[in-house]
Amino acid sequence: MEMASSSGAWLSGCLVALVFLCLPMRVSGRSLPKRKGALFLLLPCPLALWPVTVPTAVTWLRSPHPDRSQAVHVFRDGKDREEGVMPEYKGRTAMRRDAREGSVSLEIRQVRLEDRGQYRCQVQIGNLTREGTVTLQVAAPSPGKISSSAMALAVILPFLGLLIMAGVCLIWKQKRSKENLLSDHAKEKGNYMCRIKKLKRAAANSGWRRARLHFVAVTLDPDTAHPKLMLSEDRRRVKLGERKQPVPDGPQRFDFVVSVLGAEYFTAGCHYWEVFVGDKTKWALGVCSESVGRKGKVTATPANGHWLVRQSSEKKYEALTSPQTILRLKEPPQCVGVFLDYEAGVISFYNVTSRSHIFTFTHSFSGPLRPFFEPCLHDGGKNTAPLIICSELQKSEPSTVPKPEEKGHANGDMAMKVDPSLLPPQAPELSPLRDMILPWPSDIGPALQGLKVPSF
Repeated sequence: MEMASSSGAWLSGCLVALVFLCLPMRVSGRSLPKRKGALFLLLPCPLALWPVTVPTAVTWLRSPHPDRSQAVHVFRDGKDREEGVMPEYKGRTAMRRDAREGSVSLEIRQVRLEDRGQYRCQVQIGNLTREGTVTLQVAAPSPGKISSSAMALAVILPFLGLLIMAGVCLIWKQKRSKENLLSDHAKEKGNYMCRIKKLKRAAANSGWRRARLHFVAVTLDPDTAHPKLMLSEDRRRVKLGERKQPVPDGPQRFDFVVSVLGAEYFTAGCHYWEVFVGDKTKWALGVCSESVGRKGKVTATPANGHWLVRQSSEKKYEALTSPQTILRLKEPPQCVGVFLDYEAGVISFYNVTSRSHIFTFTHSFSGPLRPFFEPCLHDGGKNTAPLIICSELQKSEPSTVPKPEEKGHANGDMAMKVDPSLLPPQAPELSPLRDMILPWPSDIGPALQGLKVPSF
């Protein structure tokens, strides 16, 4: 658009300049009227006089050369005089005085082309003389004939009109071309971003599938659990109780943050585990260094040996970086996968529910690392469900056992199978598993979806 604007300005400038050069030049301030068939003009003296002042003498001189000045008109003692006046100006000049404006002018009749040039006006008032210079320009029209300037205009103006039209068309085409280019660029950018998103989804899905190849069975370490945390007997479930339990206060136990560590230590290799969070409104999961502080309030950041992701409210997810990173998840996870590659210095989190990537920490690890779990406070009774460590990869399969009233699942119904060896024993602090025909308890049922169990 800048090029188009400059082209338009250039064309306008050319038109104005050409028209100005072709016009005949007249003396400034007065036209050339006719008086009795002859042209005349008034050449104003550039000196300003007081309205009541009557000059003693006014002399107009032609000045082709400073040393050969000749008089054009002489006014002295209130009369026009011809003494010393150039012969070609005798009878053709007169002085005109405007008493109201305080100005004097030289009238030249029967104007000729030879009259053009520089004139000097000398005004004498008493013993004081002032002088001013004015230039007369005279065009030479030929009566009955078309002037060269008119012919030039007749040729140039149509050409300029065509040139302006061509410039307008060029500007319009450039504008349309730029608009089309911007439109194509926007479409290409949209297609590029779409491809990038697809590649990211494919990479995240591929990364999640590769991570699951390194599945490990993780359990909880009761010696690190906060006194208010309640662990199941198989050490795979943890939730916050109503009161502190009578447990020894060892150096490994958290006494302020309601957290617990995994019993496993990782110093090399790749490891992956999954934790069922269900419909909890608050939780924190990840990996921490074995040397993290256990007593008092602890700030969870990578600098302090914590690599955690948490849900801080019903729809708010954060990576505990410094400062924290807000995570915008399209689908809330009910099961979270944690992947550790010790040598690569990578800790990645995945939404097992949607098979998508959540966040990745990078760090150069040194020393043992352990899984980290925090079920958080009850949140007004909305967050009482436990965190459940999956004993195997979460999956669902078509049932091979028909329902009693049917011979098969023609409509594609799914039944859940759970391996009895993977079921935790009943514990007084957590709801036990009931008959498989009855509805599952709210805090256990989602975790068992897809697990194998013989039908009853």
